[in-house]
Amino acid sequence: RLMEYLVKLITPPGGTVLDPFMGSGSTGMAAVGLGFNFIGMELDEEYCNIAKLRIEHSQLTGNRS
Repeated sequence: RLMEYLVKLITPPGGTVLDPFMGSGSTGMAAVGLGFNFIGMELDEEYCNIAKLRIEHSQLTGNRS
């Protein structure tokens, strides 16, 4: 919920959220769940895979937590 609040606070309607340190993808889940475009970057391949799966799962289930 915190990331949803922050994404809504700073992103204009139809905007894109950029997360250069994506980690496990919480910001991406919030952004995509709220209908924003999202670009995430992560150096660690394991975390990148985790984030990708979390964001895809949240899109399919509508679950943003």
